[in-house]
Amino acid sequence: MTGVDAIGSGEEGTGPSGSPRHQRRVRSTTTLGMAILKPLIQGGGSGGWQNARPFVEALGTCIEAGLMILDGGGKVLFANQIMISILDLQEGGFEGMPARELVDLVRRMVPDPPPVVRDRELIPSDGGIVCEEFEILGSSRTVVRWVAQSVDRPAPATVIVCSDITAEVDLARTHEREATTDRLTDTLNRRGIEPLLAREMSLAGRHRVPLSAVLLDIDHFKTINDAHGHNVGDDVLRAVGEVIRKTARATDLVSRWGGEEFLVLLPHTDLAHARIAAERIRSAVENARLLEVRSVTVSAGVTEFVQADTAASLVRRADERLYAAKAGGRNRTC
Repeated sequence: MTGVDAIGSGEEGTGPSGSPRHQRRVRSTTTLGMAILKPLIQGGGSGGWQNARPFVEALGTCIEAGLMILDGGGKVLFANQIMISILDLQEGGFEGMPARELVDLVRRMVPDPPPVVRDRELIPSDGGIVCEEFEILGSSRTVVRWVAQSVDRPAPATVIVCSDITAEVDLARTHEREATTDRLTDTLNRRGIEPLLAREMSLAGRHRVPLSAVLLDIDHFKTINDAHGHNVGDDVLRAVGEVIRKTARATDLVSRWGGEEFLVLLPHTDLAHARIAAERIRSAVENARLLEVRSVTVSAGVTEFVQADTAASLVRRADERLYAAKAGGRNRTC
């Protein structure tokens, strides 16, 4: 698929370390350098890019983006200082570099390459536009928006504008994390766990692999709040969340489901092994001595995903088992 095709489709993917990637979608900030170049390209005359070079060099010092020109034969004619810095080369190191070497260079610097980088399609071959966002690891980490466009004036060439969007992406990640993380316990909140629950259920159903859920509730939490105050109650919530996170496996998904309840998803885990995991968490909380004046315990309800389950039915069944644990005397797993 060319950049032009994908722009029309509005296709989206997943960006570096989980961040959104808008594949080949041209935004106004992305095309700013192209817009500045357009009058120069359209009025280029017969002298070709050599005559235009002084203007291109002047432009390259003015825009806050990497700028590169490849000639009709696919060799680098010009790269400004920002592009040299982004791609971690010495000044002059680009001159005459063939497009294939440029693409290979970028490919080596991208730890999690999107398809357009992995398949070495960064340079348009059909007169269109390629636009992609990806993370480059050179002497420093940089997230870039790469736009490459074929032009035919003042002579056939490819113009590449490479914008540093690291701050934009990091801010978006921060906002996303704040929206999906419980600030008190530093676990996922309900908004954060629900899409992961849907994903894990889909995978379990499609591949016929086990998935279990554990719903935990702090015993007599209202009494703790009433006797010691809400600040102590918050401390207990924070400490219980930490114990659960440290006791759960790296592959388990831990969330504060609401109030004093925590939901733990255990991928690739059947009911018997989930009960063992839940009991390990229950015992860890009891032995953590979170309050000097009294012990803090949790009750746990455990269930395993079945093909007919929805997210609501899975959690409801875990809640029923949790209720049974509380009815049976609390500080136990059912």
